[in-house]
Amino acid sequence: MSSNQLSFLAAFFLFFTVGVPAGETSKVPPPVPGYPIGRCVQVLNVTTPEEAKQIGFEYLELALQNLLPLPDEEFAKQVARIRGIGLPVLSGYGFLPGDLKVIGTNVDNVRVDEVVRRSLSRAKQFGLGMVVYGNSLTGTRKVPPGFSRETAHKQFADFIRRAAVEAEKQEITILIQPMPRESTDLINTVAEALAFVDEVGRPNVRLLVEYSKFVQSKEDLAIIRRAAARIRQIEIQNPSGWVYPASADEADYASFFRALKQGGYRGGFSIHGRPGDVFVNGPLAITVLRTLAAEHLVKAGE
Repeated sequence: MSSNQLSFLAAFFLFFTVGVPAGETSKVPPPVPGYPIGRCVQVLNVTTPEEAKQIGFEYLELALQNLLPLPDEEFAKQVARIRGIGLPVLSGYGFLPGDLKVIGTNVDNVRVDEVVRRSLSRAKQFGLGMVVYGNSLTGTRKVPPGFSRETAHKQFADFIRRAAVEAEKQEITILIQPMPRESTDLINTVAEALAFVDEVGRPNVRLLVEYSKFVQSKEDLAIIRRAAARIRQIEIQNPSGWVYPASADEADYASFFRALKQGGYRGGFSIHGRPGDVFVNGPLAITVLRTLAAEHLVKAGE
């Protein structure tokens, strides 16, 4: 067999067993302790969780909205599948039904608490330690027409306190994610989310900040410095196009990372965006974020 044929077979083997084109693995820097890079993944009818492992992501953030309602047998299969991949599952979003009514008139708190209890129990079976109250749950934070915003806020705070009690039993932290005003009425900024977490006053209610939404909100980086110690996870993407990060200078990531450092953040960065060719763009995004973390979260200020 010729040397060219051997080279082709080596590249072929590397691509299909590791998931990264030959030569790319050596370009990816090593993990930065304390700041893992994860991937937000759908699970059903796709291979994105397995691909995350192949590409070199350090953890998974699961889309739970289609997983948790599964019949027991199918649910158990998915739990075994995810646990068998060998990546930590740090968190999940969509852990409650998107139409669950928690504010407004005639809220059935008994039923709500039952749904929360079952959902958290199922979420824990994947091994996760955090659930995100943000994407896919924005409808539950909409104030009904004609209803008092102040009353809705109080109802939501009371609901989160009750949910936190159930979450504590499962050793789960609830992450409040600020969402844009066009998608929900309550908790639209990092400043509001920080104030809400302080109001709720539960040690297992903390924050998730999505980088693109923070950029769009035009909040000052001072709020990131203030909130950083209570942020437990960052979701991140290139805010221009909501795609995987490809370059450190395509956005002002550096200032954001420095503000996190100054506020005492430690935690993961979940890439949450359109991947394109994930076997090319995944390693590139991991490289960008690890380089930023090493430069601005570890070296800065030492």
